[in-house]
Amino acid sequence: MFRIIINALFIFILSFTSLLYSQMNNGIITNDVQETLKVINNIREKESLFLFENDESLNNIADIRAKELSINFSHIRPNNTKYDELLYQNRIRVFSSDENIAYRFKNAETVVSYWMNSDQYKLNILSEKFTHIGISHYAVNGEDFWVVIFVQLRRQN
Repeated sequence: MFRIIINALFIFILSFTSLLYSQMNNGIITNDVQETLKVINNIREKESLFLFENDESLNNIADIRAKELSINFSHIRPNNTKYDELLYQNRIRVFSSDENIAYRFKNAETVVSYWMNSDQYKLNILSEKFTHIGISHYAVNGEDFWVVIFVQLRRQN
């Protein structure tokens, strides 16, 4: 019981910190986010796919996930829910979603290269169903944690 309360408190603090951070940045996309978006969209452009749109709300969720990965590196959150619970909690309606995660990569090019060499993560990057992404890179104690949240925000025709 105590552990559940501590986990819930920690998630609340992460959410609040992420909200403050996004307000301090006034919606400015960080260099890591811009560079990751650029690398991913360059790959998509070479494959004649439409480019992903970056979404600030999704970036905020990715920020929370990146910090959570420093506690528990898994697609399951420290409170034992899936990553997409954050979408529901923040009232972001999606038709489908997925996430790519990674750690120990220092820049966008190397982390995207890693994802492109993974069958599942590559599918997300090259997917025609996803329309928007949220991106985060969180560094703590010499470790780097990366997250891309892929979502379909509008129906495909």
